[in-house]
Amino acid sequence: MKLQVAIDRTDLETAEAMIEEIKESADIIEIGTSLIKDYGLDRSVAYFRKRFPEQCFLADIKTCDEGAYEFRKTYEAGGDIPTVMGFSSVTTIRACADVAREFGKEYMIDLLEVPAERIRVLGEAFPEAVFCIHLPSDRQGEGLAELVRSSVRELSGVRKIAAAGGVTLDTVPLLKECGIEIGIVGSAITKSGNKRETAARFAGAVRM
Repeated sequence: MKLQVAIDRTDLETAEAMIEEIKESADIIEIGTSLIKDYGLDRSVAYFRKRFPEQCFLADIKTCDEGAYEFRKTYEAGGDIPTVMGFSSVTTIRACADVAREFGKEYMIDLLEVPAERIRVLGEAFPEAVFCIHLPSDRQGEGLAELVRSSVRELSGVRKIAAAGGVTLDTVPLLKECGIEIGIVGSAITKSGNKRETAARFAGAVRM
């Protein structure tokens, strides 16, 4: 299992300092939607790519239209894994998949508020994608276990599944039990008093 750390709703300097602290523990660092909106791809994704050239960066652009254009721009900026929303049209997601294939890169389909039947359809249509089971952050982790279990059932045959939304050290065993490949952690690390130590604890738990 891999650890993805989401950095969002902060300024560029603070984000850079966080990456410096957690980079040894994080397999993937997520450049959050707000950072990209506040600073644009050039000053967020492209900047961090130059600053940390060996790091894997997920760019949470949350594409829902203009898939080919937005994905191409993100890859050109240095992003490794852009995101497209699962409620987007299949045509849009397919355009994203085509650009990902062109660049030889991965992409993530975000399943935020996507119903079970739609999840099943997407899993069958895009089995090569990384699918993110995503509990809304406003839920504060409530219902994560049920959501993960039900969504994994619909994603039979999918190679890579991530989970986000209130992931804690206590929920890591559940994610591993369900076959989740990527655990996405945000404030549990980024708001901790010792980010380096907390990230290391999560890394140890997911890789154990």
